[in-house]
Amino acid sequence: MDQPQIHRVDHIAVRVSEPEALAQFFTDVLGLERKGTSTRALFPLPGGVTIAVFPIGANQGGIGERTASLIPDHIAIAVDSVSATKQYLEAKGYEFDGDMMIAPGGLCLQFVEV
Repeated sequence: MDQPQIHRVDHIAVRVSEPEALAQFFTDVLGLERKGTSTRALFPLPGGVTIAVFPIGANQGGIGERTASLIPDHIAIAVDSVSATKQYLEAKGYEFDGDMMIAPGGLCLQFVEV
């Protein structure tokens, strides 16, 4: 049997304590378009990766219910300028630790330059 060929990341699913607060941050602050349903918000990113946001305790079919946040360590988002992104987000009241910030709902975001 041949080893499967990996093409790219399709999506990243995160479970957060406040999915609507994170959804509002993604749409209002980062300008992403919201798709999906009321219980599974999808945020397509340029380049083809989608962030899927679920509330803690949501049932995802075969994965089942989880009662704790099992979010990734962080999601890295490529931007033109990390310093300009930090200035923009800090002006909106968000705090950084280096190039990382905690978004609403507890999701850790890292910004890297393209």
